[in-house]
Amino acid sequence: PIAQTVVWETHVGDFSNDPAGGFPESHRGKYLAFTDLGTTLGGHPDFPTGLSYLKKLGITAVQLMPIYDFGSVDETICSRYNWGYDPVNYNVPEGSYSTNPYDGSVRIREVKQMVQALHNAGIKVIMDVVYNHTCESGPEGPTVCWRGLDNLAYYRRTKDKISRLYDTTGCGNTLDFTNTHVTTFAVDSLRYWAKRIGIDGFRFDLAATLA
Repeated sequence: PIAQTVVWETHVGDFSNDPAGGFPESHRGKYLAFTDLGTTLGGHPDFPTGLSYLKKLGITAVQLMPIYDFGSVDETICSRYNWGYDPVNYNVPEGSYSTNPYDGSVRIREVKQMVQALHNAGIKVIMDVVYNHTCESGPEGPTVCWRGLDNLAYYRRTKDKISRLYDTTGCGNTLDFTNTHVTTFAVDSLRYWAKRIGIDGFRFDLAATLA
């Protein structure tokens, strides 16, 4: 029941990046760290790690900060820390959290393994989603995807000057949900993560700006 739900927010990269946390080195900062029971932090029995830690907390749901493809991370070396609020590909798992960023099937498989391991532990998975803006930022930003596909259709514009972006997000741009194609894309994206990956729920970043 929602009244008994205890949600714990975390960042995939931060969850397991402590060398003293008992995670295999290949799993640190990765999706697969959520498949580990863990050991103890620094060998101290009162500080379990991994799934054992989550169970000790008594949580019923993990809320993951964005786990789809980011705009400003070199996925091969994860050279820049990122919370994930600069989306590029909404239906592609972030590569820097996988053990092989070059192989899309590995990304998908490891995300599914993470979700299944949490489910097996009795923990639901909530995903933080950012459909209000993209990594393309304002007019000075890069042309990566949506701006190149249909600049006028995807982003909101000021009424007095169509060339000027109407920014209600503070991130330079705002996706235009009065456009049916934008709404359909977001719903299809949610359906993908729920049905194909197994995500139980979503937290909408800046949800009010969608309207």
